[in-house]
Amino acid sequence: MEDYRKIFEGLAYTIVEDDEASVVLLEGKPIAASCIEHGNHDLLDLNCPHVEKLLKKVFS
Repeated sequence: MEDYRKIFEGLAYTIVEDDEASVVLLEGKPIAASCIEHGNHDLLDLNCPHVEKLLKKVFS
């Protein structure tokens, strides 16, 4: 089930988002995120239910 959008795809970086969060992937690994509740997260801080929900969609 793909309920997310791929906003940008480059050689190393990919940006994906849904209605609640966005995540920057570096070579397929999440490194940065933001969400509607907390705004921008610290680098490598993915401990957020909105971000976790998006990551489950991306990696399922």
